[in-house]
Amino acid sequence: MSPANRPLTAIQNRIVTAAVDISQDDPLDIVYQHSLFCQVALPRRRTEARIFERSHQHGLIRVEAGVLYDGANLVEQPMPAGPKPRLALIHINSEAVRTRSPLVEVDGSARHFMERLGLNTDGGSSYALFKREMKALAACRMTLGFRGLHGSTTVDVKPIQRFDAWTTPDDPTGIWPGQIGLSQPYFETLLAHAVPLDSRALSALTHSALAIDAYQFFARRLFSLSKSVKITWAQFHGQFGQEYGGKYPVKDFQREWWPACRAALTVYPTAKVELVRGGLMLHPSPPPIHSTTVTIPIDLSSAAPGSLIAPVVPLKPTIAPQSTTPIPVRPLKPMTIERFRRHYPGLDPYACQHDFETWVQRKEPPRNYDAAFLGFAKSWAQRQNKPAD
Repeated sequence: MSPANRPLTAIQNRIVTAAVDISQDDPLDIVYQHSLFCQVALPRRRTEARIFERSHQHGLIRVEAGVLYDGANLVEQPMPAGPKPRLALIHINSEAVRTRSPLVEVDGSARHFMERLGLNTDGGSSYALFKREMKALAACRMTLGFRGLHGSTTVDVKPIQRFDAWTTPDDPTGIWPGQIGLSQPYFETLLAHAVPLDSRALSALTHSALAIDAYQFFARRLFSLSKSVKITWAQFHGQFGQEYGGKYPVKDFQREWWPACRAALTVYPTAKVELVRGGLMLHPSPPPIHSTTVTIPIDLSSAAPGSLIAPVVPLKPTIAPQSTTPIPVRPLKPMTIERFRRHYPGLDPYACQHDFETWVQRKEPPRNYDAAFLGFAKSWAQRQNKPAD
């Protein structure tokens, strides 16, 4: 049978089905990843090492395997690796961003949680592997380094600060804890650097940690480009394939990286990426999630997906009243956001923007959106700082 006539594998069919769905319909569920994990990644394969470190340009991650208490002793946990901890971390990040709380509610059973992540739930081995990776993720400590608008930042955190064991060893029911608690430092950097992703794309890529890494990378990088740029296979190897050694490390990595990129780009239809001699040519592209096509719930208006950056939680959050009609949110220019934060420290520009959108619905559309927003912000900020009666 010729390759053209061969039936699709289960994985290929899942990816193609997701690509068709993504190209035709807006997402019903938006998920979030920390932007640093879009630049550098967790280990992709199981390793006996207790420390894993990866860096690239302005981003660094150092992961140290940890321990968990089993009721009698502290038990060493392995290094989190593969697709499962990636998907679990995205889910936990997403719930924290949505609720604006470091305490994340989780499902009542491992099976339900795995189904939400798009993971296979057939057989006991699937549960055992997932629980092992989740315990590894909960136990590890991370050092995150990245460069922001105001210089370099180092955050030394244990991302999951609170984690209750699912069951006692002889309990077959697989009951999960009610909450997972993120550490405050990690939670704050997450809110400041959250990248929105399409959950359908991630569900299609659950078979490959490398494909998930490729999708996250393209989701963050393509939107931020102002002009086309070529990235060589050697540069990709330096960023994502540092564990590939041997006689021909770049070629060995390329052999796995390009199929992973093809899978990721299949479920990112608006991505503009070309295969060229020696690497890939990346062109400026719309993000996988953008505000012009996605209805943003009222309680998420302060994390407009089109911006690719979620705001820091305000010191005095303003919660908009519930409405049955979604209000479209236009991206603010970065300079406008900076001016707002400089003049009104502690207040949330995106909460202000939501109120501005509500107000402007009753007016003529402003000729200069950002200038009109800043004019509105002056009186808005005065109302927020006014003591309650």
